[in-house]
Amino acid sequence: MALPNRRSRLGASKATLYAGLIGLLALSMLMSLTLGYKIYSLGQVFGALFAHDGSETAVVITGLRLPRALIAPLTGAALGMAGVMVQTLSRNRIASPDTLGLNGGASLAVVVGSVVFGVQSLTGLSLAAAFGAFITSIVVFGVAASAGGLSPLKIVLVGVTFASLSHALVEVILTSNEAQLQQLLFWLSGAFVDRPIGLFYNGLPVVLAGAVLGIGLSRALDALQADDSTAAGLGVPLAAVRGLAFLAVALLTGAAVSMAGPVAFVGLVVPHAARRLVGLRHIHQLPAAALFGAVYTTLADVAARFVIYPVEAPVGAITAVVGAVVLLVLLARRAA
Repeated sequence: MALPNRRSRLGASKATLYAGLIGLLALSMLMSLTLGYKIYSLGQVFGALFAHDGSETAVVITGLRLPRALIAPLTGAALGMAGVMVQTLSRNRIASPDTLGLNGGASLAVVVGSVVFGVQSLTGLSLAAAFGAFITSIVVFGVAASAGGLSPLKIVLVGVTFASLSHALVEVILTSNEAQLQQLLFWLSGAFVDRPIGLFYNGLPVVLAGAVLGIGLSRALDALQADDSTAAGLGVPLAAVRGLAFLAVALLTGAAVSMAGPVAFVGLVVPHAARRLVGLRHIHQLPAAALFGAVYTTLADVAARFVIYPVEAPVGAITAVVGAVVLLVLLARRAA
């Protein structure tokens, strides 16, 4: 009887943890709606959300703050889950979607779309970002699998190479087109400001598809945390699982970048927090990473409104600073 009791206690503790994260997410979203250049009360927020009276308060809350209060957590959830799978696929705890070059590919697609093809609308640039991330995932996966079979190390090496190439091309294009530089710079640093709510509705089904695919692969991903021979011995079809997991990563990252731009290091920081909270099993890691990532990016968005007040900082700058500190700590632990 001890084992069932222990399992029930573990299940109850995880349920409590998830409930706590959901509560933190609700609180952070309320903070996103109430805090900013002008601070609103909860009564004003709920009145604006349900009254639709056309007042200035209603316009600000429903037209400006509500979209970012929805897009920020969805972006964080997507990048958190993508980060978990990237670190499992590469067996590298300092890997992230940035490492695979997906952010770089999305940024390059945005710059090319704006400068070469004259795309100016935010929706058009977001679609270009999603397309760029998806094509990059295909290229990285294809090149890594082309010679001698697919391996975690080859995925990372090809991804880092492609990321460096993408960033170099972005710099060259923007340097030669200064008129576009300021317009694109804020987007390329990652931000949730002035995003239409349509981006949330477009991104939600893609994120859900990536999440369902990733959770469906949970047991296979658990096996992939060991070496390939162990996973194969457990009956895991390595190439198929890696291909499907890579597709899930592409869906999640492409949707996130299409909504917010390349928000840095979320996919690095969040998986470490998720593992500390719920352990190594992906059936628990992925939901925890989604919730923690949602809270993390929403709070980062709120902080971005005040760090250089009254000017708003790009949220990507906030997550990059936190991510850089975490990366240094991880590297120091490896060296110790």
